[in-house]
Amino acid sequence: MSKPGPTENLAIFLAHSVALEEEAAEQHDELADMMDVHHNTEVAAVFRKLAHYSRLHAQEVREHAQGQELPRFAPWEFDWGEQSSPEAGGIDGAHYLMTTRHALRLAMKNERRAYDFYHLISQNSPDPEVRDLAAEFAEEEKGHMDLLEKWLEATPDSANEARFDMDPPHVPE
Repeated sequence: MSKPGPTENLAIFLAHSVALEEEAAEQHDELADMMDVHHNTEVAAVFRKLAHYSRLHAQEVREHAQGQELPRFAPWEFDWGEQSSPEAGGIDGAHYLMTTRHALRLAMKNERRAYDFYHLISQNSPDPEVRDLAAEFAEEEKGHMDLLEKWLEATPDSANEARFDMDPPHVPE
């Protein structure tokens, strides 16, 4: 027997949406902490701002859920359609020498995955209330992508876009 996915009903959809935003905020905080450790404060500030926005969106989702009992899922029980939460999965390109532009492109990739997640639900849910709310959330994610695009346009290219690591990790051969 398969477990119900986020398209099945509003409570399950909202539980997934809260988790998506909370995991995104946690990941942004972790990346900010990593950047702080390596004295990359400019990029750390970008990730802290993104974490703040994710928390605001999580609060909006909770407001939609007021008066409802949301189901609880273990982390491995969420149905993301892939292995990890859409907004918290794509960090494989993160590194301690990343620039602000690199951080914004990474965030854009994750926002695109969140948009795709919500858009797919808005097209495929059998529940009209879920479809409508998923479409609204997809539009919010599109707005986040537009904001990140404006930030990218306002961030000058860095001469050190591909920074040289003078002390790379030593990997045994």
